[in-house]
Amino acid sequence: MLSGSASTAALVIGAVALLIGAGLVVGKIGKPVDKVVLLAVVGIIAGTAAVTVVATRAATSTPGRALETSNSSPVPTTGSSTVPTATTTSAPPQEAPGVKRTSKDRLVQLTRGYGVDLDSAALDWGAVRTNEGDQRYDLSYDGYSFAAREDLAPVKAGATFDDCVAAGYKSQVSGQDVAPDATFCVKTNGRTFARVRLTEVKTGDLLVLDVLVWAPKS
Repeated sequence: MLSGSASTAALVIGAVALLIGAGLVVGKIGKPVDKVVLLAVVGIIAGTAAVTVVATRAATSTPGRALETSNSSPVPTTGSSTVPTATTTSAPPQEAPGVKRTSKDRLVQLTRGYGVDLDSAALDWGAVRTNEGDQRYDLSYDGYSFAAREDLAPVKAGATFDDCVAAGYKSQVSGQDVAPDATFCVKTNGRTFARVRLTEVKTGDLLVLDVLVWAPKS
C-alpha cells in the first residue's frame, strides 16, 4: 500500500501527465498523427491510470482504519473508579432518661376482654384474658369501661411523671371519657407510673394505646 507522501506524489505526476497529454492532443487537432500525438495519448492513459489507482487505494484504506479503531481496547481513565461506600447500621434508639419503656411506633391494641401489663417487657405487653387466673395486668377493656387495677387518672396531653404523681385517681372511666386523644396516668403493679393516650377507639371492640412507662423512682 502506498504511503501518504508517495500517494500524493503519484497523484501529482499523474495529473501533470494527463494535462500535458491533453494539451498536446488539442494542439494537434486537424494535423497528421506523429510521435508527439502518440506520446500525448500515452501520457493521458498513464496519468488517468495513476489518478485512478491513487483514488481507489485511498477509498479502500479508510474502512480498515475505522474497523481498527472500533476494535481497539478502551483507553483507561483516571479518577473515575468507583469507591465502595461504607454501610453503617445505627443502633436501636434508646429510651429517654427516666423512661422504662414506650410503645414507639408499635402501638398497643387492647381488645375487649383482655388486659395488658405495663411493666412487662414482652412484645405483646403481657396480654391476657381478664377472665383467666393470671391477674397481673394493669389495664383492661370490657367493651365499655377502660379500667386499671391500681387506678388511673385523666390528665392533659404530655403529662409528666410529677403530674402523674399528683393526679387524682379512680378505678375506671367509661362512656364519653373513652374517646380518641384522651390521656391517662396509670399506676402500675410494678410501683411506677405510665402515661397512656388513646389514639383510636372502636367502641365495643378495641382501644389503640400510645404508652410511656417511667422507671420506678427510689
